Amino acid sequence: MTKANQKLTALEQRTLVAYAMAGIDANGADTADAMLEDNMTWGDVPEIAQRTGLTQKQVQGVVASLSKKALLVITDEGVNGEGPVQQVLADDGIRIAFDLMAEGVEAKAQKPKARKPRELPDRVMVEPGKPEDVKATKAGSKRHLMAEALAKGATVEELMALLNWNKDTVVSAFRTDMRSLGFGVERKAGKYYLLMPKGVQRIPAHDADTTRADALVVACK
Repeated sequence: MTKANQKLTALEQRTLVAYAMAGIDANGADTADAMLEDNMTWGDVPEIAQRTGLTQKQVQGVVASLSKKALLVITDEGVNGEGPVQQVLADDGIRIAFDLMAEGVEAKAQKPKARKPRELPDRVMVEPGKPEDVKATKAGSKRHLMAEALAKGATVEELMALLNWNKDTVVSAFRTDMRSLGFGVERKAGKYYLLMPKGVQRIPAHDADTTRADALVVACK
């Protein structure tokens, strides 16, 4: 980028390009020399606002700034017989506008590309314990709900919604709650799955009518 261009704000650069593009659309002069021979880079605030995606108030502010820098002339006189207009690029404004276009500057800012979510590699987050390490949890508790969800496979977001926990609490629970129950957790294709010790067939859960010991017996059947 030239030193002259570096002194311009991003909005000023886009606005200069918008005036140049308006001129190209009007007379087809697509080089700086051709445009300097027959300056048709005139436009008004509504048109430039449309070309840049800025509000008219923003365009008015940029126009005033470019005028002070002698890159844009504000006039009510006719230009090249086209009748009264609002603004026209000065010769230096034309040169800079074409330099900017050569550098890839566009009148309307491009929307940033949506970032592709980072794909986490598949791996075992927590190794399951031994069968004798498995503990029964209270039916309907958050530990039990989490284990049941993981048994089917769930994303972090799904677990957050189910348990009303934030992301850090959910991830932490893999290593605390699930490990303390004797289970492991595996991440596969963006979802998390429960790993049970060999011989444990189901998640042991007890209620008012079932003891922890009974729950463990049932889980191993």
